[in-house]
Amino acid sequence: MNRRSFLKSLLFLFASLSLKIFPTEKTKTIAFNYGVASGDPTNTNVILWTKISGGDLKDKKIKWEVSNQKSFQKILVSGNAKAKFDDNFTVKVDAQIPSNFNGKTIYYRFSFQGIVSDIGTTKTLPINNPNKFNIAFCSCSNYPAGYFNAYKEMANDEEVDLVLHLGDYLYEYSREGYASSDAKKMGRVVNPPNEIISLDDYRKRYATYRSDTDLQLLHQSKPMIAVWDDHEITNDTWKKGAQNHSSDEGSFYKRKNNAIKAYYEWMPIRETNKKEKIWRKFKVGNLINLVMLDTRLYGRDKQLEISSYIKDEVLDKVQYKKDLNKPRNLLGREQLNWVNKSVSKDFKWSIFGQQLLIGPKYLPNIFKSEKLAGSRSYLTKQLAGEKLATNTDQWDGYPKEREKFYQSIMNSQSNIILAGDSHNSWFSNLYDKNKSFVGIEVGAPAISSPSFGDSFKEATESVEKAFIEENRDLIWVNGKYKGYVSMDIYENYIDVNFKYITTVKSRNYQAKKPITFRVEHNKPYAV
Repeated sequence: MNRRSFLKSLLFLFASLSLKIFPTEKTKTIAFNYGVASGDPTNTNVILWTKISGGDLKDKKIKWEVSNQKSFQKILVSGNAKAKFDDNFTVKVDAQIPSNFNGKTIYYRFSFQGIVSDIGTTKTLPINNPNKFNIAFCSCSNYPAGYFNAYKEMANDEEVDLVLHLGDYLYEYSREGYASSDAKKMGRVVNPPNEIISLDDYRKRYATYRSDTDLQLLHQSKPMIAVWDDHEITNDTWKKGAQNHSSDEGSFYKRKNNAIKAYYEWMPIRETNKKEKIWRKFKVGNLINLVMLDTRLYGRDKQLEISSYIKDEVLDKVQYKKDLNKPRNLLGREQLNWVNKSVSKDFKWSIFGQQLLIGPKYLPNIFKSEKLAGSRSYLTKQLAGEKLATNTDQWDGYPKEREKFYQSIMNSQSNIILAGDSHNSWFSNLYDKNKSFVGIEVGAPAISSPSFGDSFKEATESVEKAFIEENRDLIWVNGKYKGYVSMDIYENYIDVNFKYITTVKSRNYQAKKPITFRVEHNKPYAV
């Protein structure tokens, strides 16, 4: 039993993605059809991105400009960049911003032969401590599953200084794949129609996603720091393969490289010599040490398959537990060594942006009850209430590596560990095996991908309550709503705001009142 099918039968707890028809590139008319974007801001530089559509297949010289005025009467810095055929005519500029505009709002645009792009808004990261800095983060934007209303809310949120995308920016499935039942009705059918494998496939899928006006608005409005999860490649990816890749689909190595190339073409991310090493860090004065991790691609060993421990519909719990506790890599030695060197007590807050839930999430006894008949499989009933990992794709499947990571971040102040992937909201205290406090976990809801509320309906609140009762360190969980998390970061505390929308099935939605938790510096959340 693979992760996807297991979770479908279990609880729909963790998920996948979606899309819309992508505009053809076969036109003589030159245009900036996919808007503009900025990302990977440092204290001095920021990446500026666009893509040119139409025209012939020759490389093109694109002009870029940065100003502190929306009118562009004063140009701070400018230059030329190439839109290359080999890079799908995407353009990226690592713009150095004059130091007197550090941390201030600036504007940028691109032009080609008199055709001008949209005007983007961005900023570098403050070199001095701000009184407050706001980081919003999100994950799991399934195009066919629903509208990107949460992206629109984030774009219009004036408090947000920086957006983190924790992965599953897009999904690889075919038009008939995961979460696509309402896609045609909503006008959100993905292109190409097949599961994406080739470089051209991945490029077309990005084009579909980036044709969404709400996603374009987010990129145009805020700088973004992004990391991939599995669906940017394919479901349950690890360093040498994936659950959703078979030999008849060709070389996994080639597919992975296609996905990585397209990712770097379409995302406003700084280029590196070794593109697979996506981990990197950023700083806001000595207020925030932001460490972005890869728990998916570079160092990960293959996750355990629970199905291999089942005989005659009985789970061999003894052997399963024994194998779970064997050393296996998730970050890998190289990245763990880098984390060791990256943390410091010089920063008030250490924030780790990564893909997976890290605190234990055990299946509660409610899954034995007839109340959840649709989610009760023989495996579900055996795992419920057993304090055993139910999702080996998460950190729960790598407990030895989790302890190594906890030890690597002890030489820092106030650890906040962010997570995507699960499609649900989580808020937990984190403790190591010796019951020493490590930090706080904040799990983001999905932008549009199905959460467990979509499966459990009226039983959702009962499931949420049962999860809290079963998991000692779990403070709160919400599986009902889609949205994002916004963190107001001050010197001595952080206000963690879960911001939700009422629906993703219609463009007519409402923003709900945020649910807020205040995290005190270097303290567990008081229960």
